[in-house]
Amino acid sequence: MTLLLITITLVTPSRLMPKTRREILLEYVKNVQPEFMELFVKRSPQQVVDAMRQTVANMIGTLPPQFFAVTVTTVAENLAQLMYSVMMTGYMFKNAQYRLDLQQSLEQVALPDAQEEKKDEPDYAPGTQKNVSGEVIRWNNVSGPERIDAKKYIELLEAEIEELNSQVGRKSANGQNELLEYLKSLEPLNLKDLTSSAGEDAVLAMNTFIKRLLAVSGPDQMKTSVTETSAPELAKLLYWLMVVGYSIRNIEVRFDMERVLGAPPKLAELPPGENV
Repeated sequence: MTLLLITITLVTPSRLMPKTRREILLEYVKNVQPEFMELFVKRSPQQVVDAMRQTVANMIGTLPPQFFAVTVTTVAENLAQLMYSVMMTGYMFKNAQYRLDLQQSLEQVALPDAQEEKKDEPDYAPGTQKNVSGEVIRWNNVSGPERIDAKKYIELLEAEIEELNSQVGRKSANGQNELLEYLKSLEPLNLKDLTSSAGEDAVLAMNTFIKRLLAVSGPDQMKTSVTETSAPELAKLLYWLMVVGYSIRNIEVRFDMERVLGAPPKLAELPPGENV
């Protein structure tokens, strides 16, 4: 006699339901590590990275650490308020970056009049006459040498040059940070709008991250627990907080977009500084 063994796997409701935005945000702030700041620097717009560094430097001061040993002492309650403010600043930077990118996109759509006289006409037509043949070998850090068609390689170089020229053209004449200048140009009410989108999930995630870093529970401990640190260490902490605040807003937008498209968001697809 043959025995038929049937295995039934029960699927719990939690495995069927995608994670909520709150769950994803809480999972992020519970697991994000300082090392992720390196990934943030690599993937984020340079003006965002520079704006954060400049903001932290203005908060801490610019005394050279090799000549001055600055120690910061405060109670946990005051430090928590500072940490929340810094995270909300990072959140604001992300919203400002969205608006600035949108503004620049709209400006690019407005094409100049074809009859308008062009100034500083270049001596050569754009692009190159690609009467070339053969292949170019370039080194891939993972797979090793790669062969690419010479015409295709020239087109890649042209695209990179065009993007660099575009970035240089957007910089102000005095070298000021474009993002910070945009924030300075906003009215107080418009500036407040950049943080008003932070709902309960984002605020809860920020407070959860602060509690994780402080490791202090209870209002009495918050008022009496004294924290002492050096200025360089505090600067690193504030920069990390700003990155996390920026990434929280990034995750919010990514979640909403994927929800509309019908794809469940995954934490692995949401590294800090990833552009949506």
